[in-house]
Amino acid sequence: MSRNPLPGAEHDPLIASMVAGLPARQQPQWPDPSLLPQVRERLAGEPPLVSYDSVKTLGALLARASEGEFCLLQAGDCVELPTECEPRDIARKVEMLDVLGDIMCTSSGLPVLRVGRIAGQFSKPRSQDWETVYEDRLPVFRGPVVNAPDPQRTARTPDPSRILAGMKAARRAVTAIDRLGRGEGAPPQDRVWTSHEALLLDYELPQVRRHGEGGSYLASAHWPWIGERTRQADNAHVRLMAELDNPVACKIGPEATVDEVLAVCGVLDPHRTPGRLTLIARFGAGQVARVAPLVRAVKQAGHPVLWMCDPMHGNTVKTPDGLKTRKLDAIMSEIRQCIDVVSENSERCAGLHLEASPDDISECDGAGRSPVPGPGYRSLCDPRLSLVQAVAAAAHWRLPVGAAA
Repeated sequence: MSRNPLPGAEHDPLIASMVAGLPARQQPQWPDPSLLPQVRERLAGEPPLVSYDSVKTLGALLARASEGEFCLLQAGDCVELPTECEPRDIARKVEMLDVLGDIMCTSSGLPVLRVGRIAGQFSKPRSQDWETVYEDRLPVFRGPVVNAPDPQRTARTPDPSRILAGMKAARRAVTAIDRLGRGEGAPPQDRVWTSHEALLLDYELPQVRRHGEGGSYLASAHWPWIGERTRQADNAHVRLMAELDNPVACKIGPEATVDEVLAVCGVLDPHRTPGRLTLIARFGAGQVARVAPLVRAVKQAGHPVLWMCDPMHGNTVKTPDGLKTRKLDAIMSEIRQCIDVVSENSERCAGLHLEASPDDISECDGAGRSPVPGPGYRSLCDPRLSLVQAVAAAAHWRLPVGAAA
């Protein structure tokens, strides 16, 4: 049986009020914001999805990972669908994490912490606010907690009631993980930890909870991350993460400067705490060398961050049909290069961050698959690796030459 609802953990409104006055990028334009207060109130009254004890446990494991005791695998859908948070769906996603984790363990000789883009990966940042579909100008799809992907104006209109539907779906996913014996109560190294991009503030802020040690944590996931588009050190997303006792992560891309990265580290890891902060490099196979000065600067500043490789987001291209895709060769190249570049600058690449599906899909190019319009291309935003392709990518994970397992 599920162990939800978790006890205690009252909502902390002080952090919400502090963040409310800060600039916040990538937030939807709700047509009727008067609905938001009751949605937030209902969400704040829900039991937490994850316990503070489990958040602490993951933080301790990540601290050990920073000392080289573990590798990390973070993988799952580009954007989760609430309809795919049922037990059968979750079981297949957990099985995928196990397959990929076992491959990384074999390659490195180290145990692997398995983290899903799961139980909350419901919102997406977008490059544009609008798109034209069949000559109709529509709001872009921002994830199922904001609007629907169907190319009709009613479907694309942001609807705050979707936030509550997302919370219910996340709880179904967490419950399914528990029932597989991989959630609350499982041995820490056997657990499937939950993570998502903490993007939609109207979803995240009501789920900030007080814990028994006097601080606050985000109860929507064990390990929230900040995306490349919302990593500004003085903006709402970074300042929210700074107030939380969860371990946190931040995506870093090729446009990031040394000063910007050091500013983010200063806000998110002021006490230089091992396991507290992970930087996820998403540079693209042709620009991996640009991570080198960032690794050196962060190390020199004394931040014991974990570095991870996201070989997906910097390698997106379009097919002649206009479909977004990623080439498996570029993904594997970025993995190899990132491991070496980080190592050459006296740090260690701790793991992989992949967008992947256990389904037999054709969204990325490679391993006998080519993306074409049709039933095999089901991505609602970014292309995912199929399981076969993800296995090929994970097989390129290794410790750098000379590193001890």
